[in-house]
Amino acid sequence: MRPRRYTGANNYKAIIPKSFDSIRAAKGNGHSGPLRANTTIRTTSQFDYQPDVCKDYKETGFCGFGDTCIFMHDRGGDPKASQLEDEWEKKKKKREEEQEEAMRVLLCQVAGEDPDAKQGGERKGDKDLPFACNICRSAFADPVVTQCGHYFCSKCVGERYRKEGACPVCSKDLGGSFSRPVKLLRKKKGMGMEGATWEEFRKACQERKDGEKDGGGEE
Repeated sequence: MRPRRYTGANNYKAIIPKSFDSIRAAKGNGHSGPLRANTTIRTTSQFDYQPDVCKDYKETGFCGFGDTCIFMHDRGGDPKASQLEDEWEKKKKKREEEQEEAMRVLLCQVAGEDPDAKQGGERKGDKDLPFACNICRSAFADPVVTQCGHYFCSKCVGERYRKEGACPVCSKDLGGSFSRPVKLLRKKKGMGMEGATWEEFRKACQERKDGEKDGGGEE
């Protein structure tokens, strides 16, 4: 038999006709060509290195099985869990203090007494209040307090806020709101200087502070 000469793939005769549309459809549905990955299902792998720890209690702090759970209830190794517990304790303590303060004020109002006078004038915590503006370092002139608890002269903090838009001490956004310094006025009243000027108040606080330093040094 005489061998045939190779004339190239383009000279072959197509016995079964194929269209490009059918080939494209076969590749698209996976019947022909390489298989394509599914776009609606994603496969992930997760390794449990602590199979004896209850995952529900560790992640949420609650387990539906309670004491009958066969796994260990442990959240001590998770820093987020301990942080949540500390924040919860702080919020709980703050809420209890607010409830006690509200009850004390209510009892004073029922008895017809002054809530501030009930504490003997100056309250605990009022000693740490400033007696001068944090900007000009001078005696207050129409003082105001910010949301973050810093005291300034109304003129000083107004000019600084128009330039920076934040608290000059902690750089917190103030939102353009300033409040009346109730605690500062209460401290002034507790010191018996209700009608005194802010300059006299500053001198009295400075003398008290110097006296405490001298007394502590002698001991």
